[in-house]
Parts: sequence; structure tokens; C-alpha cells
Amino acid sequence: MRMSDAPRSLPWRQGKHRWAAAGLSVLLGVLVLVGACAPSSAPERGGTAAGTAPAAAPAQPAAEPTPPPPIRLTVNWTAVSGSQSGIWLAYEGGYFREQGLDVELVNIASTSRAIQAMVAGEVQLGSLDPAASIQANLGGADLALLFAATNRLVFSVMSQPSIREPQALRGKTMGITRIGSSTHTAALVALEMWGLAPDRDVSLRQLQEVPAILAALQAGQVDAGVVSPPTNTQARRAGFYELINLATQGPEYPSVSVGGPRSWITANEEAVRRFARAYVLGIHRLKTDKPFALEVYRKYLKVEDPEILEDTYAQFSTYFPSVPYISEEGLARLIEDLAKEEPRLAGRQPAEFIDSRFLRELEASGFIRQVVGEGR
Repeated sequence: MRMSDAPRSLPWRQGKHRWAAAGLSVLLGVLVLVGACAPSSAPERGGTAAGTAPAAAPAQPAAEPTPPPPIRLTVNWTAVSGSQSGIWLAYEGGYFREQGLDVELVNIASTSRAIQAMVAGEVQLGSLDPAASIQANLGGADLALLFAATNRLVFSVMSQPSIREPQALRGKTMGITRIGSSTHTAALVALEMWGLAPDRDVSLRQLQEVPAILAALQAGQVDAGVVSPPTNTQARRAGFYELINLATQGPEYPSVSVGGPRSWITANEEAVRRFARAYVLGIHRLKTDKPFALEVYRKYLKVEDPEILEDTYAQFSTYFPSVPYISEEGLARLIEDLAKEEPRLAGRQPAEFIDSRFLRELEASGFIRQVVGEGR
């Protein structure tokens, strides 16, 4: 099991050998030309025989041309969560390099910071929160969402043991990673389901990383927190109460996608095609090679507990779509929610933000069928 750290043509020779034999026979003082011969094509065997020209050297077969160097790009993952599985397994499984990409994998936590790096040209593709991406587009970022990671909000709202129902959160504090992150989106959806308003009814506190939210719960610094697997499993084991698991109790709602700047995508379509193939292969590896996936989780989640690793795998191997189309129905719901606070989004359609042509190409070429089969 490998964990990543990831001729020239010979000229032909052709000799031309000519020989001519001229015999002079003097008969009664008359000069007779007795013969001149064309070049011989007889092969040379064991040296040149009298009257036989040496053969041309055999032609050397042309060697295979040197393959072009891999395309370099920087890919970001944002959260210590199984929602990054597609990128992690594509990288660790060697599929990026197999598809002709030289990927530098980086970790910039939170979509809002990742978008800044993309706009600056420091990152080309990576995990994005669709809600934050759409809002950034209104500010001129012009991002395209390419592939789904999860089309549901794979987050739990965990609370202190004394808080057993959502209305008890009024006047309390809820931890998220950052404004503009997937945890922020999940918090807004959960609060809306409960008829609670952020800031007015429940204060949101930014804690940067998902593990820090659990630490804040344990220290009594927040009353509730939005966490993803495996942190929700750890929180349950620590005695905190799960107010809701949005992955099973919430609506279809894209929470993590893979995308990048539209201008870069347009100028580098071949790189995106290669990424698409590698990403599909990574997801397929997630679903079909549990031992390998657990090793990858152990590395990136920095978790050794077998129960937590198993639970994380059980959840995300189900949540990831085999063919990672972003749910247009779910994105329409997201846009409708965002439009309540942002009038410029009224009437906007999912197709304006999703670029699914690379996946359609893979389906048309038969690649998807070859990898995942007919049933998907």
C-alpha cells in the first residue's frame, strides 16, 4: 500500500553503392564496351563478394516519443473531515500522477480563505463551500463549481448535555469554524429549520477548525457547535447531545464541492479533464477499498481510534456520489435561501454556477461506465 510523498528517434542510414564493370577486349583494334551494370541490391553476407555490393545497414525502428511532462497545479483541501475524501484518495492512490498531473496538495482551512488564494492565483482547484462560492461570485470572484463532494450537509449540531431541544439555544452561543465556511452554512440551515435567527437568537462564534469546536464544547466556552465526522462521533462519545444530524435529517443541500476560478478552468481544460478522471477514480477507491481508505483517514484525520475511523468511513463512503454531479435541486434550494438576504440572487439558476461538462464528457467517453459499472 503506497502513500504518496507520487527515446528519441534514430536516424536511418542508407548507403548507396555503385559498381560498374567495364571490360576492354581488343579485337582487330576495335574498342568494344562490354558492360556497365546498375547498382546491386543483393544483401551482403559475410563480407563483400567479388562483383557484389555491400547491403545497406538495416533501418533502426523509431523509439517511442518522450511523453509530455505532467501538468502542474496546486489543489487545496479545507477541513479535517471525511468530506475531503475524494481529493485525499485521488492523491494518495496516485491517480493524479497516473492522469498526467503533478499536484501539490495544500491545506488552507475554510472556503473564504481558499477563495482568496484562488483569486491570487496561488491555488487552481480545491474544496469549496457552494454557498460561500456563490456569494464570492457576486463580488467578482467568478468561481465555477465542478464536482460534488457531498450533496448533503454532513454535519451534526452537538450541544451541551443540558440542552436537549433546539429552542433551548435561544440566547446561547454556537461554534463554527469561520463565516463563509461549510460549518457556517450548516448552522444557518439548522437555525432556519428551528425558526431561530443567527446573531439575534443564537450567537455564532468562529473557532477556525472543527476539532477546536469540540475543544470549546469540552471547556464550556460554547453551548453548541457544528461538527463533521469524525468529530461528531468523538463528541457523542464524550457525552454531548446531538440536536440534529443534517446528513440524515436535513434537506438535500450541496455542502462541499470542488471548483476553481472560471478563467483558469477555461484556459486549462485538459488539466481539468485529467483532474476529473483522477477524482472519479479516488471516489471509487473510497467505496471499494476500505483498508486503504482507513489508512488515508488515519493520516489526514490524525486519528488512531478504530471505532472513529470505521464510523467516518461508514458515513462518507455512502455520502459521496459515485458520479460526482452537484445536485442542481439542492443548489436551487441553497440559492433560494441566500436570496432572502441577497436580492441580487433572486431568479438566479444553478447552471450559472455549475460547470458539469467535464463529467458529461467522461460519461460520453465510457470512462464512468468502465470505472463504476452500469449500476453506479
